[in-house]
Amino acid sequence: MNKNRVLTLLLSSIFILSVVGCSSVTPTASSSNAPMTIIASEDYPSYASIGDLSERANTIVKGSVIETRVEAVNDIVQVTDAANENELTPASDPGGEPSSFDKIYTIHTIQIAESYKGGYKAGEHIEVKQLGGQLGNTEIINDDNLKLIPAKDYVLFLETYEDTPASLLNSVQSLYVIKPAGKSNQPGQQQSQSEVIVSANPENDLSLQLTDLQEIQNEQKNQ
Repeated sequence: MNKNRVLTLLLSSIFILSVVGCSSVTPTASSSNAPMTIIASEDYPSYASIGDLSERANTIVKGSVIETRVEAVNDIVQVTDAANENELTPASDPGGEPSSFDKIYTIHTIQIAESYKGGYKAGEHIEVKQLGGQLGNTEIINDDNLKLIPAKDYVLFLETYEDTPASLLNSVQSLYVIKPAGKSNQPGQQQSQSEVIVSANPENDLSLQLTDLQEIQNEQKNQ
């Protein structure tokens, strides 16, 4: 099930990049020194509830950005065998070699403050990639992505992979900002409320609460 979703994202991204690029060269390379800008978009599934979102994510963490870089990542494209919809095989060119190309990603290193699901622990680092960025004369612009700012604390719902950095499940529902606890103006009262979690994307129709994260974390411990 996981592989099928990844397959959909890869094929969707490749199709859009190739069409918008309108060039005989690969989307992240140019035969001349002329700048090339590629407008990209990704088609992700949406989720009906925080429960569905957390069930789909294999890693959920709270953390902040400590480093960001831009890198070309080589994606091996996999396609579904028509004779067996559950069998994935590498797409090949006429010569029999796997079909692949580099895509430009912005990669954030996240220092984890708390882990709610997955194999990571507080104090560890995880890399999260977002399609888009500039290398040399080639730039990929992806307006679907939200910029991760080092000064903020985030809750991220992620899918992790063996060979490449993790990805957010989608650009709307899987990134949340943690606002510090509010302080009271009354003498002797340190704070009037606990931390508040808000969606990083105003289009998100899901509301994440601290109790949701505690429940997810408890389920992880009980497994």
